[in-house]
Amino acid sequence: MSSSSKTHRISSIRPIIQMLANVLNRSTPEQPENNVSATTPDHAENSSSKANTKSVKQPFDYYICFDVEATCEEGRDFGYANEIIEFPAILIDSKTFDIVDIFHSYVKPSVNPKLSDFCISLTGISQAVVDGSPSFLEILTSFQQFLQRHKLFSDNKCAFITDGPWDIRDFIHKQCRSSNIERPKYFTYPWVDIRALFAEFYNCDRCNIPTMLSRYELTFEGRQHSGLDDAKNIAIIAKRMWMDGALFRANNMVIMKFGKRARRNDSFTYVRK
Repeated sequence: MSSSSKTHRISSIRPIIQMLANVLNRSTPEQPENNVSATTPDHAENSSSKANTKSVKQPFDYYICFDVEATCEEGRDFGYANEIIEFPAILIDSKTFDIVDIFHSYVKPSVNPKLSDFCISLTGISQAVVDGSPSFLEILTSFQQFLQRHKLFSDNKCAFITDGPWDIRDFIHKQCRSSNIERPKYFTYPWVDIRALFAEFYNCDRCNIPTMLSRYELTFEGRQHSGLDDAKNIAIIAKRMWMDGALFRANNMVIMKFGKRARRNDSFTYVRK
């Protein structure tokens, strides 16, 4: 890719980062006027830090809000060979839970390249979009560069945040099998299931993203089942939980089973701590 093309891609993503940052700021309750100084020094903490009075030191330096979309057909059970068609990752800083960077791409499926009408209606992703998108292997290469740029899973401790176990436990597993590759190492590490953590922290039943948002009198921003919008709303929930003092420890993982003839990734057990 030429340097001008790279510059164009970077420029095009910056408005999205700013938009999501603005959404997170809107989700932060305003402080009473009598708590706001008339003058603010240049070195003063930002508003999100001031609003948070219950935060605890997190076990990771960064978190990645992650929510893929995949091919699907109406009426098919979970044995269907889903392929990932949208791959969003929103990087947040554990010290402020503000957005640091965004990785996002649509993905061209290879086994069943034609999307069903049900899939198009559910995700809002058109056939033309996936036809013109990179392959999953190309996406992984770009995502690896994203991780390296921020020194994630190396110098900086990092964990994914997902809504439930399905994205990492199932969709990554199926896609790696379809692409005939081993599961990348960073997808073998324990991650944060925010649906489980939310239920534990607030002592309530497990619920979906819109219901979690409703606790804060917020509504879903964007389109449900858009991977990027789902990840954005996960980031909003994570920030509100952080403000309430939640500890974002890893609470889910996959354990690989090995047999004489088993390939790596062939069998997984879901473990909830």
